[in-house]
Amino acid sequence: MTSKRTIAVCLPHHETNQYQQLIMNDARRAAEKAGFAIESYFAEGQVITQVRQAYDCIRSAASHSIHAIIAMPVTDNSLNRAAMDAARAGISWICLHRQMDCLSELRRDFPSLAISSVGPDQREIGRIQGKQFRALLPAGGHLLYVQGKAGTSSARARFDGVKEVVSGTIEIDSLDGNWSAEDAERTVAGWLRMVMSGKTKLDLIGCQNDEMAMGAKKALETVATYLNRPDLSSIRVTGCNGLPDFGRRLVDEGKMAATIIMPSSGAVAVGLLAEAERGKPAPPSVILQCVSYPDEKTLAGRARNVLSNAK
Repeated sequence: MTSKRTIAVCLPHHETNQYQQLIMNDARRAAEKAGFAIESYFAEGQVITQVRQAYDCIRSAASHSIHAIIAMPVTDNSLNRAAMDAARAGISWICLHRQMDCLSELRRDFPSLAISSVGPDQREIGRIQGKQFRALLPAGGHLLYVQGKAGTSSARARFDGVKEVVSGTIEIDSLDGNWSAEDAERTVAGWLRMVMSGKTKLDLIGCQNDEMAMGAKKALETVATYLNRPDLSSIRVTGCNGLPDFGRRLVDEGKMAATIIMPSSGAVAVGLLAEAERGKPAPPSVILQCVSYPDEKTLAGRARNVLSNAK
């Protein structure tokens, strides 16, 4: 048994998901400074596994001194019932990056608990991506857009933001990449083999995270050889998350055209719990500010240089 008050952090995917690993690492550092202990849980993308993990935390709250759960649900609203049962057990709940319709009700019914959400404005991420696409394709063109998981609110909102910006200027086809490099590589390769066997032109692949962008890039290289279409391997890709040692590095090395820097939500969530310990009520939500990498002016300049060199 630990003498520290403990926060359970429940994330959807395994520890090799780089952005979620960043969230966990930042949460651990913030917890150490605030005097909390952290228990980590990864659900391998399975709703039923994550629900079971959440209830394990609720049942063991007394013996492990768990007083809060920070959770990124595998799917929207998949942890609503668990969050309600956690609140009844006196456990605070911070939701990361997903939609949970029960939070307003929980804030009303359990005012002494820290009930909140932390994440980016997903539609604004889509708008930023849309501006990137317009900078990279100033004359318009054909975009393949790889969503994380089409059924989630975050993927839908990002796609809505993209369409808001590029409507009428860029033709879009979309695929589901399931937030993973492997799934994106498989689905993009299948689409390329089916659609690009003729003279169809593709100008850009935009992905909702950097891992899928790398999967898409591998698919381009494989199918370029398979179809004897060397032009495919030079199609540019963009992503999102922008970790310094991954997404931003790949942009700097010329392996991706652009990404979006999305701050970690882990330390912010722990900070809300630490402030609640000092008597400051948690806000209904905290919106993380995201920015294009490189910035839009630099990106537009690079696109102009590519066009000039192609002439």
